[in-house]
Amino acid sequence: MLDALLTMDPLTIGLGVFGLLFLLKQICTPRNSPPGPLGYPVVGNFGQFAIANRTATFRKLRRTYGDVFRLRIGSCNMVVINGYDTLREAFIKHGDTLSDRPNDIIFKLLSSNGKGIVASTGEFWKSTRTFSLGALREFGFGKRSLETKIQQEIAIFLNILADKNGEAFYLGAIAQISVANIICSIVFGQRHDHDDEEFKRLLHMLEQELVLSTKASIAIFFPFLRYLPGDVTQLDATVENSGKIQSHLQDQIDQHRATFDEENTKDFIDAFLKEQIAQGESDVLCDENLRITLTNLYVAGTETTATTIKWAILFLIHYPHVQTKLRKEIGDVVGFGRFPSMNDKPEMVYTEACIHELLRMGNIAPFSLLHGVKENTKLNGYTLRKGDTLIPNLDSVMFDESLFEDPKTFNPERFIGDDGKLNGKERYVIAFGLGRRICVGESLSRMEIFLFLTSLVQRFKLLPEDEDNLPTLEPVVTLTNSPQEFKFKAIKLK
Repeated sequence: MLDALLTMDPLTIGLGVFGLLFLLKQICTPRNSPPGPLGYPVVGNFGQFAIANRTATFRKLRRTYGDVFRLRIGSCNMVVINGYDTLREAFIKHGDTLSDRPNDIIFKLLSSNGKGIVASTGEFWKSTRTFSLGALREFGFGKRSLETKIQQEIAIFLNILADKNGEAFYLGAIAQISVANIICSIVFGQRHDHDDEEFKRLLHMLEQELVLSTKASIAIFFPFLRYLPGDVTQLDATVENSGKIQSHLQDQIDQHRATFDEENTKDFIDAFLKEQIAQGESDVLCDENLRITLTNLYVAGTETTATTIKWAILFLIHYPHVQTKLRKEIGDVVGFGRFPSMNDKPEMVYTEACIHELLRMGNIAPFSLLHGVKENTKLNGYTLRKGDTLIPNLDSVMFDESLFEDPKTFNPERFIGDDGKLNGKERYVIAFGLGRRICVGESLSRMEIFLFLTSLVQRFKLLPEDEDNLPTLEPVVTLTNSPQEFKFKAIKLK
């Protein structure tokens, strides 16, 4: 038998060892672990995790295994958390132990080993987040005082649409630039013209970070792949793209430092530099942490809102009766002689219902961001173990048939009760996440979505390029779900 082993091909032996170790791991699953499907040697359940329609797969697995189930993918033990009550128990009740980030290579590469708000953990995360939110509020973040800046960007956005003269066109980066300018006014104290090529390049690089990091995520599960020639994991491309973003942001920091006036802090960067001077440089108050935080704010302050605007146009094209009813409420409450205001919002129940339905159906971040388990924790009778990676399956709530009848149909009325008021189901629309890791840009994004949507429908009728061939509702899947590129017509109302 020994002679036979010695004459075997090394690759065959290696695969056999990998397979044996994997089977042993399956057999030796710790007691009280969540249930899950049996995977294949080496790759585990990678096939069920990596497919484009992951939402459909997870819905099927939930029906089989319940609200907490396990997947093994390469070297990682993943636990998928489903259902509104279970998600709340995990990330609110057990927020102390389940709000870390996993120790994976993508988070490390894109966050300089855990800097910024999104990828950091523990006291570092608390300090960075507390300072950031305080500084952002100082410059209007989440306050009504920001409304004027938003309306100025909306006016430019609508003028660009009017210049299309009713011809079919791709929205492209128009919404992204408009929304990004709002966060730029807070962070950098300036805005950019829509034909600013340097700004367009920065936004493209930020968009590419989402695309590249999605492709590179395979290295989380199979770390050895990063050492293969040809950048098969896209990690090198991810690092290169991230480096360009950091270089651009460092230029902004250097410019602010050169013109810094302690008596006149104009924006978020100035506020950071002021604190850095007052407290002295530290792990939190360093340029590296500032650069990563700026990247986080850019993405949080741009991606969700710009993508929601695109989904809004697409859904209103598919459901013209919703567009008509929405415009009627705008006309009744606001009229057509001025821009809608946040003061109008309490009287616009149907509009609020439309926004909730947009966020639900758009399903922009169906799995939020990965969480890590800080220490062993019981959930639904199972033990989540230190080092496990958690997937908050927000899709399991937003398309839950027990919460939303016929969930694949766009129907704002589902949020309105017999008394004409919101009926409480809006609490199940957890598009921004929940618990300690809820998106820091939520309040700003909700304000922007309301003002952009109402101003757009107030002034334009949105039509498809071809009424007999509507654009698809199937998303482009990266870390987020965004609409596929489509043409539409914006007919200016008289």
